[in-house]
Amino acid sequence: MKTNKTKVAVVGTALSGAAVAALFGTASPALAFLSGGLHLDATAQSPARLVARGAAIDVPVDVECNATQPASLSVSVTERVGKQIATGGGFAQEVACTGGHQDILIRVTAGPGKAFAKGTAVATAQIYGCNDTACGSESRTDTIVIRK
Repeated sequence: MKTNKTKVAVVGTALSGAAVAALFGTASPALAFLSGGLHLDATAQSPARLVARGAAIDVPVDVECNATQPASLSVSVTERVGKQIATGGGFAQEVACTGGHQDILIRVTAGPGKAFAKGTAVATAQIYGCNDTACGSESRTDTIVIRK
């Protein structure tokens, strides 16, 4: 008898948790739509190109935004190179949002310790912007290819 009560409690808790996650998981896009239609999207693209023998890489980013003020865009990259990890970041502070797709090249400088190399990496692009009624940010993580 205790087993059935325990199963019911576990299932009820799981369903409650799923309902809460569904409710709050979709709040960001709905909030952006209800707060003035702010749209922000940035996706790191392949291939990124090595610069100065891996001291940096140039990462193309597909940006779509309708912010009325200049947006800021940042990219962070992590790559396994041999038995070490190369990481770095780069940004653009004044991205003019056109409402359509645009390609922006972000130079990501390698952090101390390890240069980037040809191969695959994980890149996170984040964009922040405002329109007349709302401010927001969006980020997306993708796998990219790094070439010479």
